[in-house]
Amino acid sequence: MRHLILLALLAVICSCSLHSQMPKGKNIAINLKLDSTISNHEQWVYLHRYDDNEFLIEDSTFIKKGQKEITLYGYTPEEHSFSILFAKKGPIEIYLILAPNSYVETEVSATDGMSPLKKVKGSYANNERIEKVKNSFTINEKKREYYAELSIPTLSDKEKEEIVKQIEQADVQLDSINMHLLKNSQSPNNVWGALYYFSEKVKRDSLTILVKKALKRFPNNKQIKGFIYKPKNGFPPETEASKQRSERISQIIDARINENIKLKEKKGETTTNVNGLTFLSDKGEEVAISKLTGEYILIDFWASWCIPCLEGMPYIKQAENMCNGKLKVCLISMDKDHKTWKECIVRWKVENFVNLTAINSKGEQIEGVNIKAIPYNYLLNKDHEIVATNIHQKELLEKLNELMKKE
Repeated sequence: MRHLILLALLAVICSCSLHSQMPKGKNIAINLKLDSTISNHEQWVYLHRYDDNEFLIEDSTFIKKGQKEITLYGYTPEEHSFSILFAKKGPIEIYLILAPNSYVETEVSATDGMSPLKKVKGSYANNERIEKVKNSFTINEKKREYYAELSIPTLSDKEKEEIVKQIEQADVQLDSINMHLLKNSQSPNNVWGALYYFSEKVKRDSLTILVKKALKRFPNNKQIKGFIYKPKNGFPPETEASKQRSERISQIIDARINENIKLKEKKGETTTNVNGLTFLSDKGEEVAISKLTGEYILIDFWASWCIPCLEGMPYIKQAENMCNGKLKVCLISMDKDHKTWKECIVRWKVENFVNLTAINSKGEQIEGVNIKAIPYNYLLNKDHEIVATNIHQKELLEKLNELMKKE
């Protein structure tokens, strides 16, 4: 009992100390340790969130060159989600779930990526969400592979039935993850996330039962209430000040994204003489497209930040399997960060493909690559003649099946 009393006193002392350090009207502090990839750049950092229809910039601070640490402050009456935006260098969005009287710490690097999943010291809810996202991601990745396999034109009815069963089993796993959160999480925000998942899967009556169970634990949470109890007069319209704040942050985000993903365009040119191009491989070797051999050659332009590209990757793997050695796959990355590109090769298990980069050491796109958007691909025959362009996922598998039948 004495130990419990001492722990309680320490908690009170720490809480009082925290409050004394916070600016007036704030009850959340976020301490960010910055590595050299960020501290070498002067820039603004913003802490923002939505509260119903109102967009709020909770705090902003300017990083001076060489500065290694910053603290952002916010306020929330209940657990809520926040986002941190670096205006020039660093993550575009660090998403955090924070409760009142939170003090959290984390390290930040430009190599974290655009929207990193970051565990932090001081937020159980945030770290619980990250574990859920990672576990769900693994299962959803497997589901994408099953759907790619299901798209193979030559499958028998029995093979299709087996794959459908595997997809259903994956769905059961996802249901289990979300139901566990719904029943056991101490975070109303994570419980809301689980309810949102089920809102797209179950009927209204079943959702109402789940929401009422959640409200027994979090009776005053307006997000959870919102599933079944709508405000009588709806939410108030967004204010002009909110629109201006939202537009300001959106412009910064758009500029950051465009900087990372912009592809060169040449007016009047929509294709490129891909056979005349030479790229650097992940092994540091120069590879000429004209030297690639195979009955068919797939040249696919992609990037780690391109969601449609990653969604199409399982189909490319199935295409190679389906062609029984007659298809050579060459993946050409548009990632400016070569470290991220190489990590993605391992993560997506595509080391057996020819992996090249279209971005030189200066972060510039190699001349002659005149594609306007990705994913984009060329399917070549053994004579390096273009058979098809810009065909993806199921369409790619169907085209290859058609070509195989003609042989």
